[in-house]
Amino acid sequence: MKVVFETRFSFFGQSGWKSDHAADPALLFAPDRLEQRLTYFEQVTLASLKGQTDPDFTHLVLSSTLMPEDWQTRLRELCFDTLGKDRCRILFRPEGSAGHIIKDTVAKAYGDERVAQVVLDDDDAVSTDFVAAVKYYGNFAMRDPMNPRPYTFLSFPRGYTLGIENGKIDWLSPRYVPYTNLGLALVAPGTTKRNPFLTSHKRIGLRHPSYMVTHMRPYYLRAVHGLNDSRAHKSDDLLDRDAIAGVFAYFPWLAGHFPHIKPQRRDTGIAAQ
Repeated sequence: MKVVFETRFSFFGQSGWKSDHAADPALLFAPDRLEQRLTYFEQVTLASLKGQTDPDFTHLVLSSTLMPEDWQTRLRELCFDTLGKDRCRILFRPEGSAGHIIKDTVAKAYGDERVAQVVLDDDDAVSTDFVAAVKYYGNFAMRDPMNPRPYTFLSFPRGYTLGIENGKIDWLSPRYVPYTNLGLALVAPGTTKRNPFLTSHKRIGLRHPSYMVTHMRPYYLRAVHGLNDSRAHKSDDLLDRDAIAGVFAYFPWLAGHFPHIKPQRRDTGIAAQ
């Protein structure tokens, strides 16, 4: 099974609710904003992909032709330097539907091969064993004889909100949201007409075959900061030092942002498939 992470990085196109930045190209491609977004992308998103226990995946990044060329170069080089050219595909496209662009790209690249398409925003993260988990549960789900459809969704609803204050990672709070775009994967042939960006997340459980993996452990981080392109809220239920130390087993790179907290040893339980 192929695993493809799908990320929109400052893509000026069609979507639902938009922040002021996402709706205005002048704000979307302002140098200060791009600098900060690229920092979050490197320190959070790419850091979580770089440390995967199963390194066999592809990162598909969709951005805009309106982005200045020097920033296009920086984005491309950052991805290549972090994950390698073989695991990255960077697209620059004019305004349009991100979901349709990504759907057509996956279909052309993989044909009828089985693919797990994973939504990953450009400031969010997945656990270090997420690729292994998606392959394990994806293969299990596709062998289910009771599902008459050629696809299924996987939802990993448990994770953490990652608070970024004044440009620095500062706090964590628990998050449990079934069928959110965080920790969401579509397992299907590459030619499927479906795509996670073209699906109403809240109605997946009603309209589509799906599995929810609800172990008492996290699978993702949802970043909250001043430049969010979608609605994000701060929780009052913040983790203390001991609880944060326990999170490092699933997000090892996070320990570097909390140098005053000593990591705890823990086996995440899923090896590369």
